[in-house]
Amino acid sequence: MIYNLVQYLIVNLPLINFVANGFDPDSEQDIIMMSETGGEVKHWIDRTDWAVQVISRAKSMNTARKNAFSVYNLLKNKLEFMLPEVTVDGVVYPTIKTYQTSPLQPPGYLGADEKHLEMFSFNLTITTN
Repeated sequence: MIYNLVQYLIVNLPLINFVANGFDPDSEQDIIMMSETGGEVKHWIDRTDWAVQVISRAKSMNTARKNAFSVYNLLKNKLEFMLPEVTVDGVVYPTIKTYQTSPLQPPGYLGADEKHLEMFSFNLTITTN
């Protein structure tokens, strides 16, 4: 699901760089990392609630904040949309229907990392079948 989500964001926010599940430790690029952080399977209904962490990192605090809020505003309380098919390292991840995205909080400031890049973060739940 995370690769489909990143592809959706690349298409809808083409001026922002995205990566899934980890920053390149040598990069100082302005980028947003989308990480799978678990989730919950609802056994009594056909549904999975995916937990996703979003971390925006940039040289400028204002850029990190603006990029985080761009993703937040695009995904906030969005209902019934499709995450596109994507191929990563030869593995095809088929299109996924989502039912809802639910942010747990708006983006908040995390501080600077060891490369002095400013970071903002938020978490959300994405519900799929």
